[in-house]
Amino acid sequence: MSSTSRDVSVPALEVKDCQKRFKGYGRNEVVTAADNINLIVAPGTIVALVGSNGSGKSTLLSMVAGSLLPDSGQIFVAGEDVTDLPSWQRTGRVAVVRQNPEHNVFSALTIAENFALADAGKSRSFNLKRAAGPRVRDIAHAALKPFSMGLEDRLDALAGTLSGGQRQAVSVAMATSRDPGLLLLDEHTSALDPTRARVVMEQTEAIVRSRRIATLMVTHDMNHAIKHSDRLILMHRGKIAMDLDQEEKAGLTVPGLLSRFEKLTGETLPDSAVLA
Repeated sequence: MSSTSRDVSVPALEVKDCQKRFKGYGRNEVVTAADNINLIVAPGTIVALVGSNGSGKSTLLSMVAGSLLPDSGQIFVAGEDVTDLPSWQRTGRVAVVRQNPEHNVFSALTIAENFALADAGKSRSFNLKRAAGPRVRDIAHAALKPFSMGLEDRLDALAGTLSGGQRQAVSVAMATSRDPGLLLLDEHTSALDPTRARVVMEQTEAIVRSRRIATLMVTHDMNHAIKHSDRLILMHRGKIAMDLDQEEKAGLTVPGLLSRFEKLTGETLPDSAVLA
């Protein structure tokens, strides 16, 4: 569904009473990674998910992506119940850009061929021999040009020859060119150097805003979470501990966010959870 034809009255994402438990290290230990989570994301909204390791943010993202199925509860994408659909059946509805650049593109294929694979996920048909066809190349050229890395002129280069930042640029360009109803970003700039991370993050925001793609972004970078989102959710012990909209986070600083979290939970986030 194109950004111009989406029903803005229907949430891009709705998570209803979702729970996910895992067996712990002890014989009878059970860890609740997602504790009856409820979340509604409006079309075109960028939501940042932050929290310490084990807070539940990655579990929530995985349940929305379909790589984990909830033990109970329901998940709707653009009004469609996808609760029991595995990740490959959510292609076209949900796009994912992962933390490791090597997990987002096929190194042995060219940039154009990677775009052809992404396009196949939308059309449900694929012929590698046609990967360098004019239509796919036009899509790739238009999607890559905004990153200002010259990748639009290197469509026949193998993805394996690209730097991490270039691969993530290709990954974001591929994911958003499909015009999904929902984009999931799993710490997609954390493996990059600060300069590349800034470029990729800023361009990611520009693209999703121009296409009005609802985005759920897991990040450890509190500055990114505050600066590049419309809404900031802080998770703690499998629950949503704090949910700040654009007005509530206006003027918010990293120390201010951490102070609010400490007052709310009586705990402090570890240094590993904060990249100020």
